[in-house]
Amino acid sequence: MTMRIYVPRDAAAVAVGADEVALAFAQAAAARGAAIEIVRNGSRGLCWLEPMVELSTTQGRIAFGPVTPADVPSLLDAMAGNGQHALRLGVTDEIPWLKRQTRLTFVRCGVVDPRSVDDYRAHGGYKGLERALTLSSEQVLADVTTSGLRGRGGAGFPTGIKWKTVAQASADRKYIVCNADEGDSGTFADRMIMEGDPFVLIEGMTIAGITVGATKGYIYIRSEYPHAVEAMNAAIVAARRAASSASASAAPPMSSILKCASAPAPMSAAKRPRCWRASKAAAASCGPSRRCPRTRACSAVRA
Repeated sequence: MTMRIYVPRDAAAVAVGADEVALAFAQAAAARGAAIEIVRNGSRGLCWLEPMVELSTTQGRIAFGPVTPADVPSLLDAMAGNGQHALRLGVTDEIPWLKRQTRLTFVRCGVVDPRSVDDYRAHGGYKGLERALTLSSEQVLADVTTSGLRGRGGAGFPTGIKWKTVAQASADRKYIVCNADEGDSGTFADRMIMEGDPFVLIEGMTIAGITVGATKGYIYIRSEYPHAVEAMNAAIVAARRAASSASASAAPPMSSILKCASAPAPMSAAKRPRCWRASKAAAASCGPSRRCPRTRACSAVRA
């Protein structure tokens, strides 16, 4: 019997060795001739327990963590036996920190395979799109407005007003642009979605596009988020593949035209324009509030 083992691949888990743990599982299983399936899921948010490995069982998923590569041989023994191990945390959904939560936005994060359209569907994905396709644009706008849905930024702007404004605008072509740049310090929520449940972003953009009449979508992600960029590109490829499949009648129509656009890498010091001032003293006289109009930040002042 093949054991299904979940090892997160999100940025938080990878930062503390999740890739090495996944590799250790694959190598140890191969050496033993054991049949395992490693699913690289997203994070459930328990960062202090990462890498948190889960084993799929008939009683539910059993969590272990934090796991290091050195723990893998004994973990495989436990998983193949009675499941008892010093790192055992119990049934994942019963971990107190998780159990007392009601998850909405993050309901699938850490649960699904973020590379699998089928897994997304199996956990309720695309049901919103399926319903939206049975409604008129006005009906969708009414639903979104009545729901009270708001933007996740600090302003909390009503989504219904945004969509209605775009729907009423006249244009030869309309676009849906997702700003996935987390500008606020310490923000992590958008990355958690993109890395753990990327299809929900694609579905949401598709519903928005159909509602307002947009035919192209862009996702802006800063270059410092390579894991999110990789996850979104993989999800877009999978969604396009599903859209082209005859069996995927409910596949997102917008998936074939979505593009994932990341920000350019930050300019290196060597390539940064030199200050036009003749000296540091002259440049310093500008003061930080009156920066050089030729550069975003005066290199001489900062030197």
